Amino acid sequence: MSEFVAGRHSLYGFIYGLIRNKHDAEDVLQEVWVRLFGAITEGVDIQDQAKWCRGTARNLILHYWRERRTDKVIVDQELLDLVALAFTEQEPKLDYWLERKQALKDCLDTLPTRSKLLLRLKYDQGLSALNVAKRLCQSADAVLKALSRIRQMLRQCAEKKLKLQGVRV
Repeated sequence: MSEFVAGRHSLYGFIYGLIRNKHDAEDVLQEVWVRLFGAITEGVDIQDQAKWCRGTARNLILHYWRERRTDKVIVDQELLDLVALAFTEQEPKLDYWLERKQALKDCLDTLPTRSKLLLRLKYDQGLSALNVAKRLCQSADAVLKALSRIRQMLRQCAEKKLKLQGVRV
């Protein structure tokens, strides 16, 4: 199950890229999760969860496309197979993301208190830039510029840490 959790963003990208509807893609992702849980509960031996989940998603996407034939969706199984193959060939390994996540966490820890506050308000609490600005008595432009600078600084910091560790950036 931890493999599913670790790879859910990649799987969601695969699904969303083919469905192009946020809510329907989320529904397909949820259905893949339910089927994976059922298979594991039944004792099915799944050697490669990411591949199994993509295959299940592929079948659900085909079903989705067939249901929407009136929406002028062309069902092309060969295209779907090629997209699945491309995802399989390009899928980064779990440690790829873990290394980047750790580097970003290390960089976040070094931020000034004010920058951490801005990030918490924007991303943890989900406030708009305008609401963050109101809360901090700043202009929305100032908040947007500060967030942009913080993100750029975090990216540069994480890249530097990864390069020092000999990790491909």
